[in-house]
Amino acid sequence: MNPGRQEEGFDGATDAQAVGMVLAGQQDAFAVLVRRHQDYLFSLLKRHLPISEVAEAAQDSFVKAFEKLHQLREPGSFRAWLSSLAMRRAIRYWRDVSTRREVSLDLVEDGSRDWLESFLAEDSMQRHEDLLRRREASSVVSWLLGHLKPQDRVALGLFYAGEHELTEIAAMLGWSLEKVKVRLHRARKAMAKIMRDENRQGGEK
Repeated sequence: MNPGRQEEGFDGATDAQAVGMVLAGQQDAFAVLVRRHQDYLFSLLKRHLPISEVAEAAQDSFVKAFEKLHQLREPGSFRAWLSSLAMRRAIRYWRDVSTRREVSLDLVEDGSRDWLESFLAEDSMQRHEDLLRRREASSVVSWLLGHLKPQDRVALGLFYAGEHELTEIAAMLGWSLEKVKVRLHRARKAMAKIMRDENRQGGEK
């Protein structure tokens, strides 16, 4: 039998059915899950990793999904489960590079400090989300996120992307909903402190 023809025969299967086929020994059915979700996975990882790391992280995530498919309790939730594997892979990446050289805020373009003060003022969540999307703010955000714990960095990225509810973030990271709220709050506080310290040091120069 032609393997390609066999994979085509799986295309009409739902995620739950494809998962069931793989677990029953029809491993070619996993290719359907890869084709169906690879664009989404690449898009997700691009928001949390350097572009040079995305392809490898995506491959690792699919390999991990295949190896641990028997642990998936709800086969119909394959995409959500795959997302959680990808986000944990992103956390591991930032943990591995946590000793990277720090970037001075002096390299950030003019006006960024004023922007950041508005960003850190918790007066309007909508305002935060709007400001975060501004192109001129991206370098400041990247600099600040680099000072956070890897888990907090990914959690904030998921939240401010505006595409994931708190409950989805909790599922992706394996946290309770309350823990997500607490970690996001503490991460914003940590960013504010980092910025205040940077401003203080800048004023002493």
